Amino acid sequence: MTIRLRDRVVYLAARVAIGLAARVPQWLGYGLADALGRLFFALDGRRRGYALRFLRNAYPEATDAERLRIGARATGNLFKVPLDMARLTRLLARGGSVRDVVDFTAAEATLAAAKPPFLGLTGHLGNWEVGAVAMAQSVGRAHGIARVSRNPLLQRWILDNRQRGGLVIHPRRGGVRDLARALAAGEVGLQVVDQNQRLRGVFVPFFGEVASCERAAVSLALRCGYPVVFGTALRIGHGFRFRFVMHGPIRLAVTGDRAADLRAGVLRVNQEIERLVRLAPQQYLWIHDRYRTRPEHDPDAAAEHDEADAD
Repeated sequence: MTIRLRDRVVYLAARVAIGLAARVPQWLGYGLADALGRLFFALDGRRRGYALRFLRNAYPEATDAERLRIGARATGNLFKVPLDMARLTRLLARGGSVRDVVDFTAAEATLAAAKPPFLGLTGHLGNWEVGAVAMAQSVGRAHGIARVSRNPLLQRWILDNRQRGGLVIHPRRGGVRDLARALAAGEVGLQVVDQNQRLRGVFVPFFGEVASCERAAVSLALRCGYPVVFGTALRIGHGFRFRFVMHGPIRLAVTGDRAADLRAGVLRVNQEIERLVRLAPQQYLWIHDRYRTRPEHDPDAAAEHDEADAD
């Protein structure tokens, strides 16, 4: 395969940028990222509006001032995630272990109870990618789904570094089938399941308001009887230190009514993700338009898709 000059330049620039970001003193890099995130939250009225709606659902007893403080802190955390990934990439490239920066104490009981194959589900909380590598290194290897870079050099480098940490990344297109094959082979599948589903969503409440939700993981768990665990890596302090948290495993109920089981399973997953978020709301992605897709847009089609995907 011929590599374009532009791809080579972008790849080298990315390597330099990641290397520099990983070497910036934490107090400076993370302090600047936090400040930029808070500034973004203050200036972007549309995203701030998404966060307020989301937080009103999650914390109806709080005042808007309290919700805005949570949203600002959470957006500061979000802006730290690229710095985390630069440091994680450098750590893995140098043969380090995620255990050098992650405390596993809170996850030990769940890890002992959860035996592969199982599904590990999470949301955009703390640093979900650090959590994925933590899970992979705990069980030996795990499989996840992520966007694929169009730059083949950069994509190969990222995948190689993740694989050093035990994490096998599959592209979004066909990724669920890859997870199904990995689970059938006795391994662990990981998926982030808390964002709005534009197409073919299951409409159930998330933090009290009906949202269009991911169905594939629940459908797979129901069809094959896989247990499900929930977890992520929560930031400790302000820099590149984390606490790996997990709960479960649970098994989703199967009654024989495929559509009802799918909806009940997605609702249970939402409740477990909510439980995670409440551990550290100041580290969650509140600025996402979680309720954008509405059931009234095409309720009959949504019901038909529920039946088809449950088969």
